[in-house]
Amino acid sequence: VPATVKIDGYAFEVTEIKTKAFYNSKKLTQITIGKNVTKIGKQAFEGCKKLKKVTIKSGKLKKVEKNAFKNIDAKAKLIVPKGKLKSYKRLLKNAKLPKKASIK
Repeated sequence: VPATVKIDGYAFEVTEIKTKAFYNSKKLTQITIGKNVTKIGKQAFEGCKKLKKVTIKSGKLKKVEKNAFKNIDAKAKLIVPKGKLKSYKRLLKNAKLPKKASIK
C-alpha cells in the first residue's frame, strides 16, 4: 500500500486502508503499509491465512479497527517503526492478531 498514488498527473496521499480491503485474500503473503496511513479499517486483512509479514512504515497510525488482522498466519510478524512499539501494541489489541504473532 503506497504512501501516494498518482492519477492523471495528480498525487493523492493514501491515508486509510478501508474496511475489508484485502478480506479473505488467498494470495497475499506480505504487505508494506505506506508512511501516510493513519487508519486500518475493520476486517481489512481478516482471513488472509497466508499473510506472514506486515511492515508498517507509517509513524502516524492512530486507529486499527476491530478484527483488522484476524485469522492471518498464526506466526505472522508485524514490523513497526522504531519508537512506536509500545503505542502500536496498544493499537493492535483490537486487531485480533493470532497469539503466536510477533510485533517488532
